[in-house]
Amino acid sequence: MITDTSDNFSRYLLPDRRSARVFIKVFPAALFVLGLLVVAVIRYGDQRAEKAVMESLQKEERQASASMSLVVQQALFTTTASLQYLVALIERNLAEASPVEDVAQTILDFSRAHPMFDQLRYLNNEGYEVVRIDAEIEDSKIVASSQLQDKSARSYFQRGVALSRGKVIVFPVEFNQERGVIEYPLKPVIRVAMPVFGPDDKKVGVAIINYKATVLLKRLFAAGKVARGNPNILSVQGRWLMETQGFEPANYQMNPIEDMSFIERYPQEWRSISQSTEGVFHTENGLYSYRVLLPSSLGESSSVRRVSWTVPKRGSDGEGGWIVLSHIPTEQINSILAANQMLPRSAKVLLGGMVLLSAWLVALQFSGNRVRILSLTSAARSDDLTGLVNRGEFDRNLFRAISLAQRNKRPMGVVYIDVNEFKTLNDTHGHASGDKVLIAIGDRLVKSCRNSDVAARLGGDEFAVILWELAGRADARVAAMSIAARMQKPLKLDHGEYQTSVSIGVALYPDDGTTPEALLAHADQKMYAEKALSKEAARAKAQTQMA
Repeated sequence: MITDTSDNFSRYLLPDRRSARVFIKVFPAALFVLGLLVVAVIRYGDQRAEKAVMESLQKEERQASASMSLVVQQALFTTTASLQYLVALIERNLAEASPVEDVAQTILDFSRAHPMFDQLRYLNNEGYEVVRIDAEIEDSKIVASSQLQDKSARSYFQRGVALSRGKVIVFPVEFNQERGVIEYPLKPVIRVAMPVFGPDDKKVGVAIINYKATVLLKRLFAAGKVARGNPNILSVQGRWLMETQGFEPANYQMNPIEDMSFIERYPQEWRSISQSTEGVFHTENGLYSYRVLLPSSLGESSSVRRVSWTVPKRGSDGEGGWIVLSHIPTEQINSILAANQMLPRSAKVLLGGMVLLSAWLVALQFSGNRVRILSLTSAARSDDLTGLVNRGEFDRNLFRAISLAQRNKRPMGVVYIDVNEFKTLNDTHGHASGDKVLIAIGDRLVKSCRNSDVAARLGGDEFAVILWELAGRADARVAAMSIAARMQKPLKLDHGEYQTSVSIGVALYPDDGTTPEALLAHADQKMYAEKALSKEAARAKAQTQMA
């Protein structure tokens, strides 16, 4: 036996004609509820995953900022300690009345031992270079006396020479300049200055070291790789000293001192940074982790001997401290979160398809059940053959009609109908023909009634109609005549044309009875009386024809 798979599909996965209307209403609601439930579960899982990822990122960023802060502190302490040692060497040469050439050689030897320093200077009290060592790719060299410059106008000299004994000042990152022109290729440097004193304890000049900022950058990038953020250095005034867009030193930018770009670009973030000396916070621009390095706080956890600092004032040419900042942009965070979601995109698409199918099946099952329930309810209240109200439902409607007529003090009626010679039809032409007659009578009965009336098949060939709220007996008589007239029309059956005929009895509330039983009994009596008259008239007609 060959089965049609398309028919099976239609039968089990598509709503039939009876349940289609219910299905159309239920399916969107089922899809919404199931979709909302699934979305809520996925969202809850994603939020938990997002929380775990953000906590992990914050932990990484704290470690990164701590590592970068330690790198900066170590670099500054190494530089200041080296400068103290260099000043001690220069002062010893001065105490021994060594010639300038010996001082220059001492500083040269020092430079060769410290490749992280770009330039070393010894300036006299007037700001003129006494000795300058330039660190080149091949080797460090002593700059000829003819090429020495006057640095008296430079801030680092003026502020350095004003220091007292043992004081050290660190200047912000800037590009090295020669004769007032920025040197190319660009050389970002950190200058550290300390005064030099002679044998008589009189100040004779200042020693200055140019620390190669690129060395610090490389160390910062190495420390920052423990996390996913981009390392940056800010001044406490809110400008970028070093801005990075990646993990390669070539990606950093140096900003001029007048550029307060971080405050201008990220005012909300700057307000958060200004509230404490360290922290982690998240804004619409990304995740930030920072630590503020102030001279007074440096060295508290370092094995390097604490150095005495001179702190430049806010608003001056120098900077009062640094802020080490690690930043993960929002786009990068979103990419990280997307990669750590509870379900990948493909699984969500598949799950969406499953939700759609589930909603379809739920709606299909619900609509089918609904139609079956309605069918059972209808079967309990209606006649299987004619579709009219059955006896039980007729009795309930009759009780309500009497109650309403009693409350409104208006008459109502009952019409009792019996099919004439129905048994003869069944015996002669079979039950199939009888059923067709009953169905036709039921249809004609419905068409003869008002919308408010109730037509019923009481059983066998007996029918009844409840006439709600009549003006009087005349209305009931008109209704009965209308039913009788419609029933006189011939009906086509398999054996030929059949002339239907009915007997009708009418009972009126309250004249003929005030209870369902009394009204039905009176209508039934009237119906049988009419049937008897019809039979008597038929016999008289037959006798007349025979005579």
